[in-house]
This record gives sequence, structure tokens and C-alpha cells, in this order.
Amino acid sequence: MTASPSLLELQSGFFDAIFGRSNAIERWVDGAGLEPAARLRIYRNAVASTQIEALRSAYPAALALVGEDFFDAAATRFRLRHPSTSGNLQDFGKAFPEFLANMPEAGALDYLADVARLDWLRQESALAADVAPLDGNAMHTTLAANPARLWLSLHPSLRLLSSQYAALAIWQYSQAPTSTGLKLDGSGQRVIVWRAGQQVAMAELDAASFVFVEALADHSDIDSAHMLALAADNDFDLAACLRSLIAQDLISAYCTGDNTDAIRNQACY
Repeated sequence: MTASPSLLELQSGFFDAIFGRSNAIERWVDGAGLEPAARLRIYRNAVASTQIEALRSAYPAALALVGEDFFDAAATRFRLRHPSTSGNLQDFGKAFPEFLANMPEAGALDYLADVARLDWLRQESALAADVAPLDGNAMHTTLAANPARLWLSLHPSLRLLSSQYAALAIWQYSQAPTSTGLKLDGSGQRVIVWRAGQQVAMAELDAASFVFVEALADHSDIDSAHMLALAADNDFDLAACLRSLIAQDLISAYCTGDNTDAIRNQACY
């Protein structure tokens, strides 16, 4: 008599069956009126359709650019090679842009992976934690005091993408195409993504502003970030960039050089 499998063996066998790797688990399946193979197909198809739909939801621009048939074929291949490792489908698909970048059939759309990366950053932004923005007057008062060192904490929803392609323009066109088509000049775009109220917002940044915000996000103090921005563009306007961040409620806290405990504990990050 064959010994009954352990729970782990059953779970592993079910996983393999769901992803088409092995049908060895069939002998232990009660079909409840169906053949075991048919019962497993129901589960297999349900999981597949749920994961593909999750990718469709996370990557609307990529879907619009390649069409439903191509996207579903790519999503099917992706889910088999990159099984979900979380019970939360919102975490599923992070590696999809890299998968598209290395997919031979997508080679003609060299911008596709970056547009997909923008799709994913939008999802991350939408799901990010919420914090109260720093009061603009308090920020202006602190800046006017000109502390020796100042660190800013940016809103958790803020994301950045630097692309050699016009990823933002392509993304926007994919969602609202026009009869005149999309005219590109071959330039790349640097994009900032954030959550504004209940909506995800995006805007293009100039090179220096992108460097500045990226440095702040990497926990550089304002002076260090400012120097990096000036290296990118000697005409960088620090005050204007800060006003824009404040106006969009993208600064949530700050620490000064005098606040050594907060800096040591990264309390403002």
C-alpha cells in the first residue's frame, strides 16, 4: 500500500499541477463528480485567469500598446516563469517590465519595458502609505533660518523614473490616443510619480530637478542634493523646485543638523 503523502507533499504537488509542471497529485484528488484531471483544470484555469487579470490591471499602458492577444500570451508565459510568492496579488508582477525587456517578440517596441515600469510605479504610488504633508509655512520658516544641514522626508507615494524614451508621453498617448498620432523627437524623459488625493499624478522633470529629488529620496541633505543638481545644470533653481514640492504636498517632514538624535535614528525619513 502506498503511504499517504504529507501535507507539504500535497501542497507541493498541487502547486506543480496548477502551473502545469506535474500531474502526480491527481491520484490524491477527489473530483467530486469530475475526473481528477478535470477538477485540477478548473483550479488551473481560475488561477491563470486571476493572475493574468491582475497583470492587466497593473499594466494598462503596456496592454494598450501591444494589444490583448500579445499581452495575454506574454502574461501567461510570465506567470509560469515567475510564480507569485505572496498571497497579495498587488505584489504580483513587479518583474514583468524586465520580462518584457528580454522577450524577443517585444524587441521591436524598445520603449515597452520603460512604459511598463511606469505602469508599475503608478501602482506602487497608489498603494503607498499616506502621511500628513508638512505645513508649507513651517517649511518656509525653516528654510529662511538657513540651518547648517537640512534633510527632507518625501511623501511615501513619490516615485521616479529616468528613461531614454519618452515614457510619459507614450504612456499618456496609450490611454488617450489621438487621430494625429504620437510624434516623438527621440528624447528621453524623467518622470516623477505621486499620489494627489485619490489619483496618481505624473509630471516630467528637467535633468537637474530630477537629480535633486532623487538625491533627497536617497537621504541626502539639501546642500548635497543642491550641489548634484547644479552639476547637472548650473541654472538650477533650488527655491522653485522646493516650492513645487511643497505645493504638491510632497514634503512630509524634515530634520536639521541640530537634531542629531533624529538624524541618527532617521526619524525624518
